[in-house]
Amino acid sequence: MEFHAIILCGPGRNLSPFSKVRSSGQTKALLPVENDTMVEKVLDWCEKAFFSKVTLIVDEDDEEAIQEFLKGYKSYIEKINAQKSNEEVYSNDINIVSLPKMEKSGSVLYYLYKQGIAPFKNFVILPCDFITNLPPQVLIENYRNKNDTDVGLIVYYRNNLEIEDKKKKIFPTTYTIYNEENNNLLDLYTSEDIEFHKLLKIRTQMCWRYPNSIISKKLLNSSIFFGSTKIFDIFESESRFNESYFNKHSINKIIRDLARRSWKHSQALETIGFSIIPDIATFFRINNNYTLMEANRYKMQEQLKKLIARGVTQPPKDKLLANVGLDSLVGKDSVLGERTNVIKSVLGSHCKIGKRVKLTGTLIMNNVTIDDDVQLENCIIGNNVKIHSKTKLTNCFVESTHEVPKGTITKGETIYSLSLEGIVEDFESDYSDSEESEESDEEFEYGDNSDGLFDY
Repeated sequence: MEFHAIILCGPGRNLSPFSKVRSSGQTKALLPVENDTMVEKVLDWCEKAFFSKVTLIVDEDDEEAIQEFLKGYKSYIEKINAQKSNEEVYSNDINIVSLPKMEKSGSVLYYLYKQGIAPFKNFVILPCDFITNLPPQVLIENYRNKNDTDVGLIVYYRNNLEIEDKKKKIFPTTYTIYNEENNNLLDLYTSEDIEFHKLLKIRTQMCWRYPNSIISKKLLNSSIFFGSTKIFDIFESESRFNESYFNKHSINKIIRDLARRSWKHSQALETIGFSIIPDIATFFRINNNYTLMEANRYKMQEQLKKLIARGVTQPPKDKLLANVGLDSLVGKDSVLGERTNVIKSVLGSHCKIGKRVKLTGTLIMNNVTIDDDVQLENCIIGNNVKIHSKTKLTNCFVESTHEVPKGTITKGETIYSLSLEGIVEDFESDYSDSEESEESDEEFEYGDNSDGLFDY
C-alpha cells in the first residue's frame, strides 16, 4: 500500500511572536527543536514510513525559506545514505507546493481533490509540528485494518507533557464522540460551541445507532489523517462539497461532516475510522509556545538518557568556568562567560553569553547576546535579542530583535518589540475573536478554529 504524504506548513498563529504572524518571526516549520527544525522531525518520521512521495504545502511567502532548508536536508540524507554501503538505501521523493494564503485548511484538501494524488490511491495529511517515538508502521497498520466502510482514519492522542497552567488555555478542549466497538469517529464539538449554546447537544439518531458511544474531553487531535481517493468520490456525488464549502471550513470540519454519515442518514454510509495513539508512546504537537519549550526539554531529557546509557557522567562543577549540563545543548560558535550555568536548556548558534548567567529550562534562538548577571528560567528568547545585565525573567517569551533593559525583573510576560504592528494586530485579533464566537448555524456546527486543529 503506497502513500502520498502531505505535510501542512501553516503560519503558526499560536506560536506568536516567534512565527511569521509577527514581522520579526520566522516560518513556523523552521522553528527550532534541539537546534534542528520541527519539520525535519516530521520528515525523519516519513523516512521511516517509506512513503512513496512527500509534499510540503507551504504559503507563497514561505517557499524560499523552506526550499533553502529542503536543499540542506536532502544533502544531509544523501550523506547518511552514502554511509550505508552495505544496506538497502531508501529516500523519500520530497517536493514543495506553494499556495496563496488561505483562510481555511479545507482549501488544501480541495486542491488535492482537483489536482489529484495520482498514481497513489492513499494519502496521509500530517502537521509540520509533531514529535513522536511511535513507529509510523503502527498507524499504517491501523489504517490497513480499518472497516471497509471507512474512507479515512483520524488519529488522536492523550496529553503526556508535564504542562499545566490553569490561568492559560494551553491545550484546546474538544468534545470528541466516538464508538470504541467499531472504532468510528461520530461527532466533534469545541468548548466554544458548548459555551455559546450553554449545552452539549447529542443527536438522538446517533444514540439509537451507537448506544455505547464515548464522549471525551481529554483527547487531542494529532492532525494526522489517513485517507483514500474514495473520499473524492463522495465529494463528486454530493453537491454540497463545492469550492465554497472547502474555502469556508478546516480539514477537521470536513472530516467531522464525513464522520456523521455513519448515523445522519437512514442507512449508514461511508464514514471515518478512529484511532488513539497508545499511551506507551510519546506524542505531542508543537502548536503553541509552551509545547515548543517542552519539546526542547523532552529532547534534552532524551539526550541525557542516551549519555547515561553510554556511561557518560557530568564532570565536577568548576566554579570559575562555564558549566553546561548533560541535559543541555549549545549551538555552533556560541560563547559562554565564566561561572555561567546552563541547565535543561538549548542555546542556538552564534550566541554570546556573559559571566555569572544562569539559564534553566530555557530555549534561546540564534545570535542572542546576554550580558553579565542575568537569570532566565522557563523562557523562550527569539533571534537577535539583546538582554542587558542584572535582568531576571521567569516564564517569559521575548520577541526576536527586542532589547531588554538593564535590571528588568518580570514573570509570565510576552515581551514584544514596540511597533505599530503589535497594536494593530491586537485590535484585529480581539475584533475577529468576538465575531467568531457568534458563528453558528442551525446544524449546531463544530467550531472551525483551524489553528487549534489543522494549522495551515
